[in-house]
Amino acid sequence: MPKNPARFVQLFRYNTGLRWREFHLPIQTSDGYCRSDIARRIGLASSAMSSLSNIWNTKHLSVQTKVRVYQTLVLLILLYASETWTSLASDMKAIESFHTKCQRRILEIRWHDFVRNCEVSLRTGLAPVSDRITRGRIAIFGHVASLPDNIPAHQAMLRQVELSVGRPPDPTWKRPPGRPRTKWTDQLRRDNNSVPAATLWRQAIVRGHSRATLRSEPTTR
Repeated sequence: MPKNPARFVQLFRYNTGLRWREFHLPIQTSDGYCRSDIARRIGLASSAMSSLSNIWNTKHLSVQTKVRVYQTLVLLILLYASETWTSLASDMKAIESFHTKCQRRILEIRWHDFVRNCEVSLRTGLAPVSDRITRGRIAIFGHVASLPDNIPAHQAMLRQVELSVGRPPDPTWKRPPGRPRTKWTDQLRRDNNSVPAATLWRQAIVRGHSRATLRSEPTTR
């Protein structure tokens, strides 16, 4: 906030500005990762899954209907704000494991049935949650890049992009000792076949200007 010094905290809960319950707000810890938020998301989605046991057990609904219920009432809770996560391989493994477990619950597959995970996905038609997280991450990056230059979100993302190509925000800035932590922009680069974040930033700005031009052009009949 203007004229107010920033305070260092170990845990930060991002307020979306919406009048939702507190558990909807994503959590960011001081180490840059989102383990606590991911674990909390899995817990909330597990509770939602358990509360819908009558739907999973009924014989009067098709698998397709149950899958749509799962996508609407469980998967949205699990992946809320997932495009902002900086996740580790262990985090994604836990999320995918929960996702597969839910699909097996819907299909009423027990552990002794020896059905492979790929077969489970074929029966439900659901892709890995990592695909959905990747699409969301690319989409939000493009949206922030196309924002006006005076928007704080645009400025903060630009600083991260510049840092990823070796341009620190201040000449006196030095990277902390030790192995560099995985950053959100690192995940974005992997999502785009190792294309540098600076290149993706320029491409997103060009696309944003193109869409703005198309919207401003009058339609002719």
